[in-house]
Amino acid sequence: MAGYQDLGEFERGVKVGARELGHSISEVAMKFGFSRTTISRVYREYRESGKTSKLRHSCGQKKIMQERDQWRLTKIIKRDRRATLPQIAADFNAGPSTSASV
Repeated sequence: MAGYQDLGEFERGVKVGARELGHSISEVAMKFGFSRTTISRVYREYRESGKTSKLRHSCGQKKIMQERDQWRLTKIIKRDRRATLPQIAADFNAGPSTSASV
C-alpha cells in the first residue's frame, strides 16, 4: 500500500473529494488502495488548512536553466526539428549565459 508521502497533489484532491461527497474513510481507502490512516491524515490536513498539497516548492533540485535559457532552447529546437542532441547542445552553448552538456 502506498503511504502518505507517496500521494501527489491530484491524488490528495481526489481523496478529499471522495470524502466531501460523503464516502467513509474505509470506503475511500478500499476504493483507492490506501490505508485508512493515510486517508484520514489527508482529510484532516485539508480540514485544518484548506489545502490538499504540501506545497513544498523549496525542496528538491534547483533549476539549472533560467526562463531565458528555456526560451532560447525552444527557438533552437523549432528552427531545426531534426537536429541531434549534440547539435542542439553546440548551438545552445554558442550563445550567451548557461551552457549545457550532453
